[in-house]
Amino acid sequence: VNRSVRAQAPAKVNLHLEVLRLRHDGYHEVETVLQTVEIFDHLQVTLIEEYAGGAPKIELTVESEPSIPDDETNLCWRAAAHFCQLTGRSGHIVMRLVKEIPSAAGLGGGSSDAAATLVACNRLFAAGLDAEELEKMAAALGADVPFFIRGGTQLGRGIGTKLTPLPPVRTGQFLIVKPDLDLSTAEVYGNLRMGLTVNASKANIGVIRPILARFPQSTWPGFNRLEEAVLPQQPLLQRLVIQLRDVAPVAMLSGSGSAIVAVFPDGEDLASLTGDLIDSGLYVRVVQPCAAGVEIKDD
Repeated sequence: VNRSVRAQAPAKVNLHLEVLRLRHDGYHEVETVLQTVEIFDHLQVTLIEEYAGGAPKIELTVESEPSIPDDETNLCWRAAAHFCQLTGRSGHIVMRLVKEIPSAAGLGGGSSDAAATLVACNRLFAAGLDAEELEKMAAALGADVPFFIRGGTQLGRGIGTKLTPLPPVRTGQFLIVKPDLDLSTAEVYGNLRMGLTVNASKANIGVIRPILARFPQSTWPGFNRLEEAVLPQQPLLQRLVIQLRDVAPVAMLSGSGSAIVAVFPDGEDLASLTGDLIDSGLYVRVVQPCAAGVEIKDD
């Protein structure tokens, strides 16, 4: 067989994240505006041999980030096994993942990698699943995974898996800043004092939708509710958010952090700002919004 494909898995940022309530299953209901951006992990998937049935043989190597596991705890490994189980297909699958998206940053790297694996397996096994079917399959792997099947600008509801396309964001320079600090999503949500948030919404999607056409601008009403749980306990992140809000129309924690996204108009010179941030020892990238999710090419 030896069929191989390459997948480009983008990062995401949250341009709005409201936490609505804690569900009985332990997940939180959210309303969020998700946007893919041009930081990419790169995944090569090879189908060495296709089996008539049985469990797949999965091999995974991870490059560029030693802390990422290469066993069955990795979302790529889990996604490949999940795909085979649900479609009744099997084979010897070899994956090589090159990480560029920082982990534990609120940028969705692991979820994007899982989506890339599903899309790659769909191509290699010629399963013929459409985007909607892949999104349903992806939901079992994590709340952000379905989003990366389509990407672009989407409204996420429920636990984030109920997606509705929004007017696409096509402009803006997205400054991504991350200190050497990893945050646990579960711990961040656990530290959120839900009693204070139920009736305290500062924005709603009816207000946000028409403003997307003029994004970014200082009247952007989106916010990240998780900042209430993170920033008081992380003075460095709090200082960075305040610093960036002084100079950018939009600046907030992305997801549960620890990355911060600040969005500037196209053409604004960011060299001095980014130079100072890099000199401070921070991860710094200036990227464009991405109109799609996972993209795949045959080798």
